[in-house]
Amino acid sequence: MKHKYIYSIAVLLVAAITIVACSKKERSPTLIVHVQELDGTPANGATVHVWPGSNAGTPGSVIDDNVVDQTLKTDAAGDAIFEFEHSVVLDVDVIYYKNYFDTLLNPVTDTLSGRKVVKIEAIRQKSEENNFNETVEVR
Repeated sequence: MKHKYIYSIAVLLVAAITIVACSKKERSPTLIVHVQELDGTPANGATVHVWPGSNAGTPGSVIDDNVVDQTLKTDAAGDAIFEFEHSVVLDVDVIYYKNYFDTLLNPVTDTLSGRKVVKIEAIRQKSEENNFNETVEVR
């Protein structure tokens, strides 16, 4: 009787460990690019282009440009959200056309830009999110 009790506990313990170990799954990375001016003002409507730079990947690797090369506009908060399937090193280029009025109330458009290189990775984890937050200042 005592052996059945110990055997049952051992089976339950192995089952629990297996369930916990299998609950981790590879999560695809999401890149959230926040674009702001030097004073911290969000850049609404900025164009954010993410793409594999010339040095992305190791020799002999193949990068699917259709999946990795993406362009989006920022929302009112200055954020652009990109989703990827795998780990990747990306160049992030931003162009922002800032419209305002000068002291004589003439319309003026300044072209501001920013650049950054980021690395995002697919990782095994329990949580649903795998977000990488990057801030690019336009000048």
